[in-house]
Amino acid sequence: MEKDLISDRIGKRLRHYRQQLNLTLDDLAELTGVSKPMLSQIERGTSNPTVATLWKIASGLQVPLTAFIFENPSLKVLKAEDQPTFREDHNRFEAHNTYAAPGISLETFRANLHPGCSYASEPHGLGVIESITVFSGKMELEVGPETCLLEKGDSISFSADTGHLYKNPFEEICEIAVSILYTNAATSKNAL
Repeated sequence: MEKDLISDRIGKRLRHYRQQLNLTLDDLAELTGVSKPMLSQIERGTSNPTVATLWKIASGLQVPLTAFIFENPSLKVLKAEDQPTFREDHNRFEAHNTYAAPGISLETFRANLHPGCSYASEPHGLGVIESITVFSGKMELEVGPETCLLEKGDSISFSADTGHLYKNPFEEICEIAVSILYTNAATSKNAL
């Protein structure tokens, strides 16, 4: 998909969510930690946000990251080659979105942590729960001051409102499934 088309789609979806929640750009900036000028540029489609910026916005709005990207939000078969892919840490962390839909508070990914991977994830927002299951290899997960070693078959869930670090200091690829459960904390702001 062309970069301009993606930027336009992200901008339209961002404006839709902001207006649906009755938020000003100032409100949205406070909620997401992204500056008002940057949010304005994204809404107009004149700026293509980084994955980190899009995560901040999605977390602040309590919507799945891919809600900004999918053309058709209905449930459908997603072939491996059609799954949106995000790469970070010099391509040592790659995540393939396997499920997300606007209005649904769950999104799932399968991810590969290549040897040497050290991917820092920003906090996802209050009330967000993340769950990881290891299918092959092993990894270290740092959540706040705690570090856990996860091996094939292990699962963990944690409050994702603090930064967390995915690491693979081992010699083989670690394949994991990640589920992120969002709450509607963003909508409760307007209920007051």
